[in-house]
Amino acid sequence: MPRRPPPETAMTDAAPPGPWGPRSAAAAMAAAEQAQLQRSAATSVPRVAPAAATTPVAFTGLAGELLGLLVKGYLLQVVTLGIYRFWFITDVRRYYWSHSFVGREGIAYTGRGIELLKGFLIALAILVPIQAASFFVLLGLPQAEFVVSAVVFVLYLLLGQFAVYAGRRYRLTRTSFRGLRLRMTGSAWSYAFKAFGLWLLVILSLGLAFPWAAAIMERLKMRQTWYGDAQGDFVGTAGDLMKRGILIWLLAFGLPALMIGSVLLSIPPRVWSDLFAAVGDGTVSRQSATGLAIAALTGAGIISVVIPILLFPAFSAVVYRWRMNGTRIGGAALASSFTIGSSYRVYILGCIALLGILLLVAVAGAILFGGLAAAIFARGNLDFESPATGITGIAVLALAYILVIGTLWIAKQLVIDLRLQRARLASLSVLNLSALDGVTANNVDASAMGDSLGDAVDFGFGA
Repeated sequence: MPRRPPPETAMTDAAPPGPWGPRSAAAAMAAAEQAQLQRSAATSVPRVAPAAATTPVAFTGLAGELLGLLVKGYLLQVVTLGIYRFWFITDVRRYYWSHSFVGREGIAYTGRGIELLKGFLIALAILVPIQAASFFVLLGLPQAEFVVSAVVFVLYLLLGQFAVYAGRRYRLTRTSFRGLRLRMTGSAWSYAFKAFGLWLLVILSLGLAFPWAAAIMERLKMRQTWYGDAQGDFVGTAGDLMKRGILIWLLAFGLPALMIGSVLLSIPPRVWSDLFAAVGDGTVSRQSATGLAIAALTGAGIISVVIPILLFPAFSAVVYRWRMNGTRIGGAALASSFTIGSSYRVYILGCIALLGILLLVAVAGAILFGGLAAAIFARGNLDFESPATGITGIAVLALAYILVIGTLWIAKQLVIDLRLQRARLASLSVLNLSALDGVTANNVDASAMGDSLGDAVDFGFGA
């Protein structure tokens, strides 16, 4: 189905997305953005001029088109035992990029599946020795299990931050706009160590340090990002993110902490001693005080996990809007009007759709396997002890598992991921895009082999 760029006048809230910015930003939004820019400290990156023109972003992809791509890719992954995954990722990225427009100008993705496969092999060459070394150390020193596990965990966290930077560099060098590719300079290892330390602070502070850590990490990445000879920058502040997210933090961490603390304080010391003794003996009674204490603690723990999950759409919406509004390249800027309500709308409707699809799959499976079982038992000569019967049963169950998981995964891509991408990009617009008219090429290729591990672990669909 041929792609058509959206008309420049299509600036309604329903218009789809693209990687650079949303559709029409309201005049009030543009004015607020300019006021923030004027308050920002001057840097080497040019600022957006007052009264900068806005350019909408649109996404022209349809769920029906993506459905065929997802079905083909999933089935080929099964047939090739996962090897096709790297080409599948590339095809999906190319689909999203090629259906995205900034005004009437398209965006292209030039990555190749073979690059991701080579990177994956490099990742194995690094990760397998780490796992092997930890295994052999534990064979000789089983008492050091905690220390070895902690060291391996830290190494994986560090490598994960390396992958964030180098994987982003790979995707940028495979993204082109107006015939020019983006690029990223700087050291992935330097970023990895800094980001690792920042995440430790976030964990130790129970998330309170996240706004400051996020602002620093975004600046580290954006100031090494280039479009031709135009440098990127990030002007978002930790204070802005804190003001928008403090209520979410209080609900996600403060409320669960208050609940658990209240439960702990409400249990008398005598019950605590009885509880520990009963757990040790395995004689806990549901009707006893110890049983009620365990039930209260379990309930508080479950609620403490559920609350952050329910708040995730709000958190992701706040962070996304903050990141986009702080992004600059040359004299151009992004502006986002993405709201928490838009995020919840996508997730709630998507979850309802997934539940409906799951119900249909369950009914279809019951009818299919019920009929199959009835036909088999009607023959009356089925030998349950036969190896052939066991193998056939396992094969049928494996096939059913693959089909069910594949159906739900594809459905999630269509009813949540695609719609969330469209809603996010529909909220974007590019301010002062004309500032990039004079940009000249200055590309430095980032080979999948050269960036080794970073490109190797670039398995997701992230942009």
